[in-house]
Amino acid sequence: MTNKTRAKHLFIFVLIGLLFSSSPNYAHLSIAQKSALVVANPNSYFAIAPVLEMSPSQASTQLVRAIADLKQPSWEFERLQRDLSAQEKNSTKLLLLDTWSRLNRQQRQQVSEQLISLGRYHLLYALSKRYALNPELTSLLAVWQGKSVTTFLNNPYLRQFHTLSERQHSSASCQFNLALIASDLDGLQRLQVLKHAYEQQPEPAKGVYCLSKPIYAANKLSCKRRRGFAMCDLRHEQGLSEYDHLVLMATEGLANVSGKHMTLTATSTYNTLIHELMHFSGFEDEYPIPAQKAKWLCATSGQKAPNLYVGDQAPSNWVPSRTCELGKLSSYKPSNSHSLLEYQSIKLDENYRKRWLAVLNSRRLEDKIAVNSAE
Repeated sequence: MTNKTRAKHLFIFVLIGLLFSSSPNYAHLSIAQKSALVVANPNSYFAIAPVLEMSPSQASTQLVRAIADLKQPSWEFERLQRDLSAQEKNSTKLLLLDTWSRLNRQQRQQVSEQLISLGRYHLLYALSKRYALNPELTSLLAVWQGKSVTTFLNNPYLRQFHTLSERQHSSASCQFNLALIASDLDGLQRLQVLKHAYEQQPEPAKGVYCLSKPIYAANKLSCKRRRGFAMCDLRHEQGLSEYDHLVLMATEGLANVSGKHMTLTATSTYNTLIHELMHFSGFEDEYPIPAQKAKWLCATSGQKAPNLYVGDQAPSNWVPSRTCELGKLSSYKPSNSHSLLEYQSIKLDENYRKRWLAVLNSRRLEDKIAVNSAE
């Protein structure tokens, strides 16, 4: 035993001796000494508490644990907060379930909000199986599980979303309106992140696309993987006819566009969203398309898309592309550079932005002519 270890043991021995003396007086001890005494002998806390002069938030982890084990609510609350922040996984659930009944209303509210901010919904769910939670948390957990919920109104945890029945009207200020739809909380949150990213950097220009608040469809939206692609079926879609396109959030599979539907997945990024939006305007992928599609798209000559020419005689300044590698004829693209339509790690460049806007402007003109003709 080293001299340092002997001194430490002697110090603790003296402190414990003070505890069991006939007339203990702890007021003269330093905060460090009081803490060491409680850590060494937790039951001494009850005698030292009046002169401890330390709040739980100021205490060491050892001291917090020692006093929390004595079922002292304020110290249990502090330990719980620290364990949650440290992402403790093994003991947090048991601690939470054991401590909850001794926490006051404000502490329960703080713990609930901490669980939500950390995405620890499984712990909230475990709580709900043993204790009655408030209606707002109960609704939040129902959405987390993909169950039907009547309303999101006045729920602070769900105010950034809508139910199908509470969705807002489309915006007249945009050329196209997109409804963002998911079947559970994770999907809603992912759509919210993409919506925020898009609104920070709208493409190809501000005012082209308006994205709705994420809309909760619960079991009306069902998704699965088909031939590697994410595919979704949405019941009661006719109620969304005011929107030009629907953006559906699936769990797995490759993002894609089919008709007026865009399907995204858990791995979809802002660039994925922009890539798929370009498909709505008729742009084609510039990586090799599947053989089944190449069989008909690459069988005859001509310009097939704003960024795709198929055949032997390409337009001036167009260069070979990989689109029709699995098809009969060669394919060409309008730029020598790699693009977002080939690699989703690449940002939209000015060349393709101008082409995209040109397509949108021509469609706007066609729509105007059609309206005037109808009149």
